[in-house]
Amino acid sequence: MKSFIRNLSAPAEFCLVLLVCFWWGIAGSAKQFVSHLKDTAQPEQITNGLVFCVVIMQLLAMAFAFWVGRIRGWSLATLGSRLSWKGTGAGVLLFIVTTLAILFCIVLTNIIAPGARNPTHTGVTVSGLTLPFLLLFSLINPVYEEVLGTGYFIHSLQKYGMLPAVLASALFRTFLHSYKGLDAIVMILPMGLVFGFVYWKWRQLWPLVVAHVIFDLWSFFALIRAA
Repeated sequence: MKSFIRNLSAPAEFCLVLLVCFWWGIAGSAKQFVSHLKDTAQPEQITNGLVFCVVIMQLLAMAFAFWVGRIRGWSLATLGSRLSWKGTGAGVLLFIVTTLAILFCIVLTNIIAPGARNPTHTGVTVSGLTLPFLLLFSLINPVYEEVLGTGYFIHSLQKYGMLPAVLASALFRTFLHSYKGLDAIVMILPMGLVFGFVYWKWRQLWPLVVAHVIFDLWSFFALIRAA
């Protein structure tokens, strides 16, 4: 098996890692995308059980990716894993900048197509989600998405240049959030673009993870208050 992994071409490695690490997201998002086209989409219900299963799959996915990386000669350090207080502060600032970009896109959408975006429709609901599981997901999911969806994605495509690599990462992130409907484009796409350009510039994942953790916590607490 190691020989097979070692002899893979770069595109084959990229496809293998994405398929293994995101197969459930790709399948679920494809289903949601079709449902939205047919106007039959139903909100995703987040429970403790779902969070536990998703976290386990994400941890296994990252373990597989780093096993491949060890064989192929790259690691988390290669992607930019330095933790620092400066990076933490940069993550808070990134959260603020990204929020402003999202708000701009929301306002622009409402101007271009009034009523097209329903702010009460988030694509998800919560049912019996408790604080420990909320915190668990909000810590693991940002690491998983930023390490693989941003760091590995852009690192693998960097030979094609900044714009193609960043755009591909942002579009993939948007597709994986198809359950949000129009908000996947209005909110997730600008987030992916801002995160992608910041990563390309600094090649550090920690600010992205910090900003993503804040986004997840903010979103979950908003959902719980609305429930």
